[in-house]
Amino acid sequence: MRPHALSALLLASLPLAACSPAPAPPTIPGGNAAGALPAAAPPPATERAATPAAPADAAPAADGASIAGAIHDGNRAPPALRVCAHPLDGGKPRCIDTAPGATAYRLALAPGRYVVVAQAKDDPGLRFAHASRIRCIRAPCPPDALVELSLAPGEALAGIDLTAGAAEPPAAADG
Repeated sequence: MRPHALSALLLASLPLAACSPAPAPPTIPGGNAAGALPAAAPPPATERAATPAAPADAAPAADGASIAGAIHDGNRAPPALRVCAHPLDGGKPRCIDTAPGATAYRLALAPGRYVVVAQAKDDPGLRFAHASRIRCIRAPCPPDALVELSLAPGEALAGIDLTAGAAEPPAAADG
């Protein structure tokens, strides 16, 4: 193989190596042998990163229906948010507030069709949504597409995750 082709092959495989998972440590049959390192102990409770719990919804729906999900803001802790489920069949949105750093939310709702959006309480330009990401290679890019939810009486939908993005909340409805 020519030297230039070999270096091109090595450079092409370098980004793939960075994305591959780390190799698992070797296992020793029969437990920990002499000379092997002991398993690392978990950090003391004071060193563990605290993840604020999802807020308890103060007024659950009479039929027990709810949605819940994670909050993602890249590799940063999410800011304090106002999370709202907007009914698509009319009516007022149902909202809750999350604490700074909260990584999950839960919202009790009446049965119906909804879209879920959130806005940072301290930065009105920072929005989150349960949406399908739109891949865009040329500006101006359209907003992400909100995902419509259908909630039946007593149903608890999980995995209604919110991610930072350019989704627009629905127009305010009278009612």
